[in-house]
Amino acid sequence: MTPPLVNDPPTLRARLPYNERVVSNGRGWTLGLGAGVLLVGALALGPVVLPRPQVPTVTRVALAAPGAPALPGASAEPPTYPTTASIQPLISGRVNLNTATQEQLEALPKIGPAMAARIIAARPIRSQTDLDAIKGVGEATLKVLVPLVSY
Repeated sequence: MTPPLVNDPPTLRARLPYNERVVSNGRGWTLGLGAGVLLVGALALGPVVLPRPQVPTVTRVALAAPGAPALPGASAEPPTYPTTASIQPLISGRVNLNTATQEQLEALPKIGPAMAARIIAARPIRSQTDLDAIKGVGEATLKVLVPLVSY
């Protein structure tokens, strides 16, 4: 006996044993589901397989003149703080490394008690080269200290 087609009347389908019934043709759903899975996969993996090129952006900014401060609000000189009868700032203007006290040296950035003692022991300091020769003063410390100190 040949299996019935999908378009057979329901009465004929009901009379056939269960194993010989053709319930529905699932080929359409299978193809639709497969196409959907492929579409989702392509959308998810598309940026990984075909990335867009990263084009650098160019911003044009006028550079500061040599010797001028890099920031518009910054000045080449360190700030000078006013003194009153009850308040004496430790640092006001440039700190002279040859006359500064231990407390004034410790108020400078990247200078602790040990470094202040080494600076005092290395006096007289006449240039940036003399300051660089002190143990513990490296490139980063020099970069911070040079605008704040005098010799």
